[in-house]
Parts: sequence; structure tokens; C-alpha cells
Amino acid sequence: MTAYIVFVAMLLSIYMIRTHSLEEAFLYVWIPFFVLMPNSFYVHIQGFASYSFMQAAIIPIVFVLVIRNFMSFRIGTMEILMATYMIFRILVDYSSRGYADAQNYTFFLLTSMAGPYLIGRYLIKSRELDIETAKMFVLMFIIMVPMFLVELRIWVTPIYKILAPLFPTAESGLSLRYGIARVHGSYTHPILACVMVLIAYRLHRWLCWMHVWDQPQRGLLGFFQRLSTIFRIPFSYQVSIMFLLIALLTISRGPWLGGVFGAVVAATGRSKNSNRIVKFVAVGLIVAAAIGGLALNAYITPAPGTTLSEEAGTLLYRKVLVDRYIGFVAERPWAGWGLTTVPQVPGMESVDNGFLLMALEHGLPAPILFALIFLFAIVSQIRFGSRPIADRPAIGFTFAGIYVMCFVAFTTVYIGAQTMPMLFLLLGWGESIRNREPKDEIAPAPVFKRVLC
Repeated sequence: MTAYIVFVAMLLSIYMIRTHSLEEAFLYVWIPFFVLMPNSFYVHIQGFASYSFMQAAIIPIVFVLVIRNFMSFRIGTMEILMATYMIFRILVDYSSRGYADAQNYTFFLLTSMAGPYLIGRYLIKSRELDIETAKMFVLMFIIMVPMFLVELRIWVTPIYKILAPLFPTAESGLSLRYGIARVHGSYTHPILACVMVLIAYRLHRWLCWMHVWDQPQRGLLGFFQRLSTIFRIPFSYQVSIMFLLIALLTISRGPWLGGVFGAVVAATGRSKNSNRIVKFVAVGLIVAAAIGGLALNAYITPAPGTTLSEEAGTLLYRKVLVDRYIGFVAERPWAGWGLTTVPQVPGMESVDNGFLLMALEHGLPAPILFALIFLFAIVSQIRFGSRPIADRPAIGFTFAGIYVMCFVAFTTVYIGAQTMPMLFLLLGWGESIRNREPKDEIAPAPVFKRVLC
């Protein structure tokens, strides 16, 4: 019964909507629960579905959002791709596992994919709210930083240590490398944690480029900003250092590589000639990926009489894993095996590739549609960011850089924990920015009086 505490998040959302605003319910209820609470903290209601803190908090927000904006909903390329992807996965899961399991999976997709997308698309509608949303994510990860450092010492995040007794089925993974714990915070796996931190870092860098941190902050962010004055370097630099340090402590090479590619894309938006430079960047990234693939193959191929290093052995394991599981994909290429009924190779139970796992679960069309969503999002944001607008740097390149980073990272890990809702929130948010009127791109004076950030 203690697991029913997740519905506190729902009650807080309802309270904020009734007494303040939908935007404040999103900023001050959904985002904190989403970032801070592990998805393994959930309650399962027999005959209905499983609810995490994030899912409980999002239901009243999306319900009110849909009622208020239903007549203004637009169907574009992104919506068609997403609807096709979502409906396809639900239908093939029903064919593989039956109605009861497909019903639970449908609820999961509605609250973790469709819901965050609708919030990003129809709630974050102004430059002011762009800034407030980015600041709230930065604030939450600043709060997470000391928890990551404690986890490095005790091998478990303090949030899990305190609240896990309320959730009997909750699990906290442990991954060691070089004899130290790879931190993962509230995100199940170090690679997923690194993805989340790097997303927050990119949002933080955009705020830096918009000179937001040059202004006095209020609430908790103001407290941290004033506290930072004990050091001689600017607050924005301190945040950058903290986020990059945590990303390093995850010891996750996939997101690191993706982060480099994403940083190149995001930085392109700061150039006055970004429309011309982006072509050279695209060619450069393709060439770098090709050279990297050849170098990787040579790295994981041992010479006669030699043994592989630990790092090369890990990469070889992933290559062998893909080769083994491709055979299962070939057996059911169109509908897959079902979300929880994928056959397993002994000793390789974890499929460390998000796209391969999609193909195993629901057939090849699933990762193809997902890749098309990514491709459309990246290209459309770069085209949007290349427009001659007044408030350079364009946020479109920041979003494109995040999408590129995620695309690379998901080749090394499943798309789990908070990464799916975060990604689809960003996809909706990006579409909102891309489809706004020019007047909405100018940030007015802040109107949020009760602020944490």
C-alpha cells in the first residue's frame, strides 16, 4: 500500500492547476517529479496499469491541456510519424502478447510519449516559457549533483536509499568500471544518466548564449547563484563544470561521443553563416562516423597472440551481441516478439542497443519509423535555426544537437527510464518553437511570481 504515495504527484498537479496555472503545474510539479524520482518507484493497479510519480503527475496536466487546446491541434509531418509509430507498436504488441499487456503498454505510451509531446507542442508556447523550462531542468540537475557525488561514495543514490522501502519491487542497478561505481542517479543505467545530464547541459549552454545567467535569478536558482560568488569563476562556468563532471562519472562512452557530435551541431547555430557551415558540418560528421567505424573494427580485432583490453572487450561484446540477436529479428521481421517476450541469448540478456531492441520487440518498422522521426526532427530544426532571426543563437541548433547526441547514445543502450519522455517532450517543444509566430520568439518580462528558479 505504501507505493500509492505516487498519487501525491497527481494531487499536487491538480492543486497547482486549480490554484495557479497549467504552466506552473508543469514547471513546479511535473518536472521535479520527472527528474528526481526513479521510474522504478511505481504502483501497479490490477486490471488498470502501473503509475510512476511522473505518470501520475502528467495525467491531470495533459487532460486539461487537451480540453483547452483540442480545437487548435494541428496535424503535421511529425504528428503523422509519431501516430504511425505509436499505433504500429501497440497493434503488433497486441498480436504478440494479447489485450491485457497491450492495454498496459498503451497507457505507458500515452503517458511517456504522447503526453510529453503534447506538453512540449502546446504548453511551451513562448520564448519566456522556453527559458523558464530550460532553467527548471538546469535547477533540478544542480540539485542532483551532490546526490551523484554521494552515490559515488555509497554506490546508491540517496533518493533510492530513502524511498526504496516504500516500493518493494524497486531495483537500483550497480555498474562498476575501473573499480569505481558508475553513477546513474534516478535513471536506472549510467548511459541513460549521461544522456539526461548532457541534455540538461545543452539547455544550460543555450541559456548561456541567451545571456540568461548574466541576470540575477530568483528562488533556488538565485540562492545557488549567490552561493557561487564564493568562487571566482562565473556561475555559468560552475554549472558547466558540474554537469560535465557528472557526465564523466557515468563513464559512458556512447553519450560522450554523441555529446561531441551534438556540441558541433549546436555550436553551428552561433555562426552568422550557419546555413553555409551546416553543410560542411554534415559532411564532416559523416566522414568522422565512417572513419570511426573503421577504427573501431580495427580496435576490437585482436592481433595474433594478443589479448583485448577491457574497453575493447566491452565493445567486442556489443558487436557480438548485435550479431547474435539479428537472427531473432530475421525470424519475425515485421511484428517482432512482443515487449516482454523477446528470446534471450544466455549471458547476453541485456540488449544494449535501443534500435535493435525495438526491432526485436515489434519488428523492423518500429526502429525505421523512430529513425525517421529523428531525421525529420534534426533536419527541420537545422532549417529553422538557419533562418535570419534577431535572437541569435537559434534554439533550433540546440535541439538538433540534442537529437544527434541521443541518436548516437541509443545505439549503445536501450531507450528506458526518463529518456523516452524527455525525448518526446523535446520533440514537441521543438515543433512548438518551429511553428510559432515571430512575435512569440521575443521573451517578455517574466510573469511567474512563485518561482523555484
